[in-house]
Amino acid sequence: MRKKINEGKTKRIYQIGEKTVEIISKPDITAGDGEKKDVIEDKDIFANNTTCNVFELLNKKGIKSHFIQRGSNNSFKAQLCVMIPVEVVMRRVATGSYLKRVPDILDGTIFDEVKVEFFHKDDELHDPIIIRGRNYWHRHSAKEPISDESFIDDLDPLCTNQEAIHIESEARKVFEILEEAFEELGIILWDMKIEFGRTLDGKIVLADVIDNDSWRIRDKDGNQLDKQVYRDGGDLGDIQSKYELVSKLTNKFSK
Repeated sequence: MRKKINEGKTKRIYQIGEKTVEIISKPDITAGDGEKKDVIEDKDIFANNTTCNVFELLNKKGIKSHFIQRGSNNSFKAQLCVMIPVEVVMRRVATGSYLKRVPDILDGTIFDEVKVEFFHKDDELHDPIIIRGRNYWHRHSAKEPISDESFIDDLDPLCTNQEAIHIESEARKVFEILEEAFEELGIILWDMKIEFGRTLDGKIVLADVIDNDSWRIRDKDGNQLDKQVYRDGGDLGDIQSKYELVSKLTNKFSK
């Protein structure tokens, strides 16, 4: 049994068993909801190795995820999940769209406690931010201060309130584990995004991929090592070198 069940901008997913899938990275890199796109040689290999290193570390630290084991050099085996269409963003440093929503805060402000935000995966609306209440979710523009003017509409909750609280708690743990792992390598984790899915037996677990497209990281000299370099128009050869470097750095997570 092997059939393609989904394809995104940077990966393909094949069902290979009743409860298992193979997730294959692509060498593509995109920005601006897919409006900008290029292919970088071996990015799929670097991305998959980074993802596997990250999930192996997180599983060892007690984070429940869909990850089962490595496959080929650009794939891994995972539990079949129904994805929750929410990007969960964790921030240690104020930057990016956060500054547009909270214009009074200075770029580079460091948060004592990791901030966690939910964004609805919707390319047409550029992934609006979700403002959660106990019994409601509101969608607002992600690039404006939260107000009546930025309100888009109400969204039926995509999980229960208890599940949302669990996701937020797990997201903080994920960030803090990776923050510590990177810090030991002289790398500073600014922010990152992750996703969760529901297994066939109803459990919510960390899912999707976590690679150099998923975070903002800098070395202690302030050099950006992640996808932001591509968003900012960087040279593709330089970007390839950064993805290779990060892949090699995460090899040390297991040690």
